[in-house]
Amino acid sequence: MTEVTTVTAAPEGRRGDLHVGWVMPPFFHELPVDAENVDEAGDRLGELVTTILAEGSEDDQITMFALYLQITAQLAEAGAEYAGFCLLDMEGRRSTATVAVYRMALEKITAGEALSEAYSALSRAYPDDDVQVSTLPSGRGDSQAVVRIGGAPFTITAEASPTGEALEVPRGQIQVYIPLPNDADMLVFELSTPSMEDWDLYSELFATIVRTLDWATEEEAEMAAALSQAQPVPDVAPDPAVVQELYAHSSRILDALGVRGRMDQGNVVSAVTCVDCWSKGLRSVCTTRHQWQIDGVEDTELSVAIGRLEESFQRQGWLKVSGTPGQSVSLAADGDSGHRVNITLISGRQRLVVEVIAPCTRVVRGPVDSAFG
Repeated sequence: MTEVTTVTAAPEGRRGDLHVGWVMPPFFHELPVDAENVDEAGDRLGELVTTILAEGSEDDQITMFALYLQITAQLAEAGAEYAGFCLLDMEGRRSTATVAVYRMALEKITAGEALSEAYSALSRAYPDDDVQVSTLPSGRGDSQAVVRIGGAPFTITAEASPTGEALEVPRGQIQVYIPLPNDADMLVFELSTPSMEDWDLYSELFATIVRTLDWATEEEAEMAAALSQAQPVPDVAPDPAVVQELYAHSSRILDALGVRGRMDQGNVVSAVTCVDCWSKGLRSVCTTRHQWQIDGVEDTELSVAIGRLEESFQRQGWLKVSGTPGQSVSLAADGDSGHRVNITLISGRQRLVVEVIAPCTRVVRGPVDSAFG
């Protein structure tokens, strides 16, 4: 479940500028909150809607377009730097959630002070909601964050409403306020969903997203960019030989899982940027990924299959990088320098998502010891 979405830098001239990045699940679709005007937003959203609802009716496409154009406009006006949504099929029932990320400037205040002020302001503004300070594990170690969990009903305009009249929709929301260590910025991650019957799924998913937050200084990003220019990776179709290697690993994974289900969706090979490079500010392609999924198998059977694969691959010398027992596992070959395998159970959907990622082609060398320092 690793799809890098965005890296942003603080405005020029700010103290301790940081590039930040996080990882979104591959089934989230990015909304065009960065569009320069309404026409551009409409064009990009129209392409997205017709892709997602390729088999849907024209009325369904128009309704979805109108709804998400309204949501995109609201998020852009609020200053979102990133926004994405998912549209899931929960055994014939549609389920959706939206994730947005905001970046707020801190003036003459430390990260600790910003945390305290955020807690006080949210407690006053939302007295009936759950507001607390929590420890957040992230790519740079534990940090403190203010978490708010509550309701955020919204109104669908008459143009976007299926009834032709304005409609108020109940909606659950989680907000996480994270001051960055440069004492200049605060990130706000926000999950919203009207599909309250799937609240447990989305809240767990959101927690996973927020924990992937990472950042790099301007100097680190510039160094990574210089390295990528020294050894550029052309944006071309994946190397056929690399693709064949990925297919071979995928075949071994399927055998080790020992389950059989539908595999007619989600089978994609693509040239991508690995998580490590993207977190350093690099955007050019550096690796190839084979993503596929197994559907129609009971969650309990898939959970056992994850454990079976983990045990099998570790016996073969693969390194376990991370994972949650029975839910997900990330494995790496050759001491974390070879192929990477990520497997995730999408609970409640009888779906197992598999990613096989080739080694990064970008060579990054550390500092060389020298008598001259």
